[in-house]
Amino acid sequence: MNPSDLDSAAVARALDDFFKAMDLRTERNVRVAKRVTAMLRVGVLSLALLGLLMAGMIWAFTDRVRVMIDVLSTMRTEFSEMAGNMSKMRQILGGLEQDMVSFSVVTKEMHVMRSTVSAMRVEVQEIAGRMATMSGDVTLVAGNVANMNQSFRLLSPSVSGIGVKVDRGAGPMKSFYNLFPFSGMLP
Repeated sequence: MNPSDLDSAAVARALDDFFKAMDLRTERNVRVAKRVTAMLRVGVLSLALLGLLMAGMIWAFTDRVRVMIDVLSTMRTEFSEMAGNMSKMRQILGGLEQDMVSFSVVTKEMHVMRSTVSAMRVEVQEIAGRMATMSGDVTLVAGNVANMNQSFRLLSPSVSGIGVKVDRGAGPMKSFYNLFPFSGMLP
């Protein structure tokens, strides 16, 4: 054999090995690219779902806060009426005590009844005081809930801004959709 034939055979084998290595490398690169594409798609889809869930949670919470404000307003009105009714009861009990003095037949029992009515008057006054305190507390709670509602109203544009920024951030990925085999699956 000729030395040039040996060199040609060695070069041919080297080129064959080189092409095989390049084919393997190309296959690996394609597999890696497919995996990265799949991971990116899952990531973008997950972020979109997370954004939708957050928007839904904020909407539901705001809706519940409105209901709570209405209920607290109704409770405040009812407690105010109860405090007024307790005051009327105290006046009626005071008048009843005076009317009882005029009965001569029940004079012996009057002392016991008077002490009972006095004890009830003290308890009614305590209840009226507690009702007034509760009315004030309900007013404070309603104010705090109104403040929370205002905070959520102020927070809503920020959350909407996040959605816009996520959409802008997804812009570069949209240009790569035609390169990926499953680009029709994403919005």
